[in-house]
Amino acid sequence: MFFLLCTSFFLGMSSAEAENRSTGEILEDDVARFTHDFRDIFSSPVHFDGSDWMTVFAVAGAATASMVLADDPVREYMLGNRSGFMDDLVSVGDYYGKLTTGYYLGSTLYVAGIVSDDEWVRYTGRAVLEAHTFSLLITGILKAVTGRSRPYLFEGNERFGWFEKENSRWSFPSGHATAAFAMSSALSRRIDRPWATAGLYVLSGITVLDRIYDDKHWLSDTIIGAAIGTAVGLAVGEMINEEEAKRKKGGLESLNERPVELVHFSMSF
Repeated sequence: MFFLLCTSFFLGMSSAEAENRSTGEILEDDVARFTHDFRDIFSSPVHFDGSDWMTVFAVAGAATASMVLADDPVREYMLGNRSGFMDDLVSVGDYYGKLTTGYYLGSTLYVAGIVSDDEWVRYTGRAVLEAHTFSLLITGILKAVTGRSRPYLFEGNERFGWFEKENSRWSFPSGHATAAFAMSSALSRRIDRPWATAGLYVLSGITVLDRIYDDKHWLSDTIIGAAIGTAVGLAVGEMINEEEAKRKKGGLESLNERPVELVHFSMSF
């Protein structure tokens, strides 16, 4: 029901624009564009400039400061302030950040866009799918490599095992936070409305709250997860917007092949 309501909402936001291409041609083109966007996202660090690296170091610094100063106090506060209201609230964030949520929503929008010949909805669905996939791939690799123990193991926030296989030692970064912020960022770029951006990031914030409240992650885990999801989501959303604009002008084939700026972005409200 949730995904049907979302689809109805997005269909209502745009006017259907039929494409003079068969469904097979559309699918083939989207697969090619998915590969193109994947390459741009994962090659972008090679082309970072000074401001990009300053942003990376700032995020890393914030996570490190959180690890030293805030991880334990924040965890203790959350564990000591449980309530029925909070249980209900964080359950929303838990659902929003699930691995399946992004894929269900993205797939539903994508299929709805094809069935209704609504290009904007199809592009939006693809943006969600790409942001979700690319960001979680980055987070998944970091989880396995760093092997950080989850809070509920009571091994402290400095326990890194490196190349662990158990989920209980895959705390860093938070996958839920990554997924939530990737989806919110991509959708905010597509919808481009202040009220939508605010609402989407509030949902992502509740997801962060949930991961700490449920003792599944340290605060620093969620900071890095949110940063990854936001950077990838905004970059993907911008690439999709540019692709859509060029197709409408009939000049998609001349799409600039420059690598996308993954970290250097601005946000306006």
